[in-house]
Amino acid sequence: MTIDFKELKPNRLAMWVIWIPLAVAAIYYSFFAMDRYASTALVAVRQVGANEAPQLPGLAVMLGGVNPASREETLYLREFITSMDMLKVLNKDLQWEDHYADKWWDPLYLVFRNASQEFWLTYYQRMVTAHFDEETGLLTVEVQAFTPELAQQVLKVILDESEKFVNELSHKMAREQMRFAQSELGNARKTYEERREEMIRFQSENNLLDAQATAQSRAGVIADLEAQLTRERITLKGLLANLDANTPQVRQQRARISALEQQLDIENKRLVSPPSGDHLNVIAARYRNLTIDTGIAEEAYKFAVSAVESARVEASKKLRSLVTVVSPNEPDLAIYPQRIYNLITLMLALCLLYGIVRFIRATIEDHRD
Repeated sequence: MTIDFKELKPNRLAMWVIWIPLAVAAIYYSFFAMDRYASTALVAVRQVGANEAPQLPGLAVMLGGVNPASREETLYLREFITSMDMLKVLNKDLQWEDHYADKWWDPLYLVFRNASQEFWLTYYQRMVTAHFDEETGLLTVEVQAFTPELAQQVLKVILDESEKFVNELSHKMAREQMRFAQSELGNARKTYEERREEMIRFQSENNLLDAQATAQSRAGVIADLEAQLTRERITLKGLLANLDANTPQVRQQRARISALEQQLDIENKRLVSPPSGDHLNVIAARYRNLTIDTGIAEEAYKFAVSAVESARVEASKKLRSLVTVVSPNEPDLAIYPQRIYNLITLMLALCLLYGIVRFIRATIEDHRD
């Protein structure tokens, strides 16, 4: 059966467009629509120790848009509350689907027990809503149920799981940051200990505590020998100017110079050798490299220690907690469905539709004329 609105008189058109749909809706709301009770709670995600932060004036908060709540974590929580994970928790703790399945009396809220998970999730998101207020940072959680006791129980379970979710989320981020910092600290400590052991082993093998200081000491001895040798040679020249070369004084002076030259040669050979040798200059160079490597490793270790402390402070700033501003209530009255409000809204919408149909009909008749 088709209805040709062009052939209908205004009264019959009003009957089909307004009064018959309105009568069907009135019959549904009067005899079939089941009462639904709503339990509501207001929650917020707050940073642990946030009250220790410097407080801003109220006007600065409003003008600057400063929100003390953790907005990002609150949005995560909103998605978690309306997710399949939360539905599974409710089924496990309260057998949630058993309370809502096979409500034959109300066709608009009928869901079969063996329905798919996707259908159940859509139905769940109709019964459980979470609204985030951008201005206050509060999350309003509302649970609808066919009994007031069930509405309150479901909301309590949701808040308990939400608190666990917030705690685990913040602790997970803190643990990951601390784990990375401690891993870097362990690597830095290991490297520093290896460099230190390598230096100790080098000192033991060469019987030197500080090769660089020993090399500097030997260089001072060589400088003294060279100064003595220079003085003795000057003395020899003075003796040769006045005495014969075979006199005892000259021979004794030559012997003294020869002894100094031999000792100087021995000291030079002990101090200086080719790069592949094992004399004091090479040992000092190797020791210097070990000292630099050990110093770098020590500084890296100190930095890693300070990084762990900084990570611990930053991790404490990432800790969040769920604050229940308004606790779940056990409703006394069923606020859903809003029968009168829905009927008035439907009537206004149908009247608007009726006016549109009349306008279209009048436009067609004008074109025909």
